[in-house]
Amino acid sequence: MYCTFNGGRFHITDLKIGYWLGSTPAVQQGWKFLGTLVSALTVGGVLIILNKTYGFVGDNALVAPQANAMAAVIDPLMSGTGAPWWLYAVGAVIALILNFCKIPALAFALGMFIPFQLNIPLVVGGFINWYVGSRSIDPAVNTARVEHGTLLASGFIAGGALMGVVSAALRFAGLDLFMADSWTGSHMAEWLSLIMYAVLIWYFVRSVMKRKN
Repeated sequence: MYCTFNGGRFHITDLKIGYWLGSTPAVQQGWKFLGTLVSALTVGGVLIILNKTYGFVGDNALVAPQANAMAAVIDPLMSGTGAPWWLYAVGAVIALILNFCKIPALAFALGMFIPFQLNIPLVVGGFINWYVGSRSIDPAVNTARVEHGTLLASGFIAGGALMGVVSAALRFAGLDLFMADSWTGSHMAEWLSLIMYAVLIWYFVRSVMKRKN
């Protein structure tokens, strides 16, 4: 962590912050271990619920492109089968070419293996980021707006993930509120989802553009 003071920049650690607040390293480490245990139990329980409710394999399985990509890399190494080394070599060459052309290789790779229906929101988000980060003639204002937008977008992502877990938990408990036959397959539901998506974008841009300094 870095902090600024009177125009200078200095490094600060969590132990130093704990000392300022009157804590001790033993207390801080104890809470860190507790947080690790709680997070491990929580993530494990969530994965079990998602697997029992939706599954990760099949036609109606959850989309997990990053997990599938990592599994495709690890499975040949763990099973002893031949790994597609020439594909890895091609990917490495493409990454070098992208870096030489000053193109982010990670963003390019994400666009390659993420499904198209998930790539569209990423493109929309990139356009919104460009829009809110280029409306002012003051670079500091543009930077502040982009940082505020990043925090707000992170909240949207976390909120969507939490509601997805809540929905899966309700289904796991036997309460299914998904109206598959009567509502979600209709054109009205599609238009309503687009309208709500536009409302979220409007709220996001309006909130970010309020930053003036």
